[in-house]
This record gives sequence, C-alpha cells and structure tokens, in this order.
Amino acid sequence: MSLATRRAFLRAATFATLAVSGLAVPAAAQSYDGFGPANWMRIPAIGVDSAVSDVGITDGFYDVPWFDIGHHFDSHDPGEFGNSIYNGHVITINAGDVFRHLDQLQTGDAIYIYTPAFRLDWAVSDIFSVAQDDTSFLADVAERRITLYTCTGQFNPIERSYAERLVVIGQMVGLSIRT
Repeated sequence: MSLATRRAFLRAATFATLAVSGLAVPAAAQSYDGFGPANWMRIPAIGVDSAVSDVGITDGFYDVPWFDIGHHFDSHDPGEFGNSIYNGHVITINAGDVFRHLDQLQTGDAIYIYTPAFRLDWAVSDIFSVAQDDTSFLADVAERRITLYTCTGQFNPIERSYAERLVVIGQMVGLSIRT
C-alpha cells in the first residue's frame, strides 16, 4: 500500500469508529484487510506492555514465549477479518508472567496492538473460562476479533498443567497511524 493510499484510508477512518456491534464501519475500512503483523501489545488496565512474536506448534500444542506474548502463526494478523489469537504465561518458575493479571480485565477495557504502521484499538467484549481441552475459542470467525488466553484453574503438579484456560475476546474499535 502506498503512503498516499494509507493516508487517505486513515483520514476516512478517523471520522468513525470501527466494527463494534451495531455501529457503522466507515466505507474506507469495510474492505481494508492489511494492517500487518503485530509486534507489540499494551493493556493499560493490567500493566501489560510487551513484545509480540509468532509461535508455532510443538507436540500438538501452541508454544508460549518465555517472557513475551505469542501470536499463533496460523491465525490472522490483527485487524484482518478473522480471529487473531494470542497467548502468554500466567505464572511460571523460569519464565515470565505476561498474562498474570488477565483475569482482572473487565468488559470495555482497552487493548492496543501495534503493527509496523498502525495502532489498532480493541475493547474487551467477553471473558470466560473453558476446560483445558476445549479449543473452540481458537476457531476462525467472520468478523475482526482478537482472542487472548492463558492458563487458569487448578494446577496439577504431576501433569504440570492447569485445568482450564482463561479466554478474553476483543472487538476492534479504532485505529491510528504510528508516527
């Protein structure tokens, strides 16, 4: 995308709010689907300010970065139509705890995802827990969505695993160009 095209798009997008249920999406943004890969995430309500890196699958499970936020390599980039999925540790002995306070988020809290050219603004729309073997929240969707998740529930020291996953869903509410 050329710089002139990007600026024209951003000018149009600044006069309206993006994709929240029931709100009109500006014409310039309705079909736009190329904000780029996530490289940083901030969640002010819980003090998250972290790099984002793509993660793959090892032994049938998505990897989780030691200290950063992981973006599922096979999920959508943020702002694309579809599910953009992120994971992070809650509490570990030898690694970080970037999502330690994810359970403190509330509906409406802000999540900011930075790509090389944009800041995409999201609002928490849903928070719930599922059994550790329930992967339904990883399914693709038609709308622009982010999904954050981490471990929660009872810890089993023998299996070295938590019984549940805490899931946070976000809906896109705005964007701005990075300068």
